[in-house]
Amino acid sequence: MSDESDKNKQLVDDMYAALNKNVLGLMQQYWFEDMVWQGPAGVGTMNGLEEFEYTYRQPFINAFPDKNAKDVVRIAEGDWVAGTGYQTTTFAEDWLGIRATGKPIKIRYMDFWRIEKRDGERKLAENLVLIDILDVLEQAGYDVAKVLKFVGSKPPQFFDDQEV
Repeated sequence: MSDESDKNKQLVDDMYAALNKNVLGLMQQYWFEDMVWQGPAGVGTMNGLEEFEYTYRQPFINAFPDKNAKDVVRIAEGDWVAGTGYQTTTFAEDWLGIRATGKPIKIRYMDFWRIEKRDGERKLAENLVLIDILDVLEQAGYDVAKVLKFVGSKPPQFFDDQEV
């Protein structure tokens, strides 16, 4: 592995250590202000560090206040680092309309981070994220097969008329 790949993996490792503190305001050291975080359907894309922190992370930290993310696999090639793993946590508050259980869960994820160098700084610029939201539903007690069958039986307009 190249020295560059090692540095990129270390940047992600350092960012994870800060992320796992579950407080806002620590990410500026690792991310460019104009970063892009592309999350799964139901969450969406966050443009910029402020939107990432307050639109995505704050509700996530509220829902999963003791979460700890740990990659099972992490690889690096060029400007990209990829990892997959689990966040172990307690489902403490509702998230994405899914009712909290107060019980421990494991949230499976996959991340692809792109690192850039600007003005002598090496930081994260982009993150493509997959979170297994269906597994979160299942761990919260939903029968995912029935949920999908129900959703699939309705036209998209049906959900436009529903109150959230």
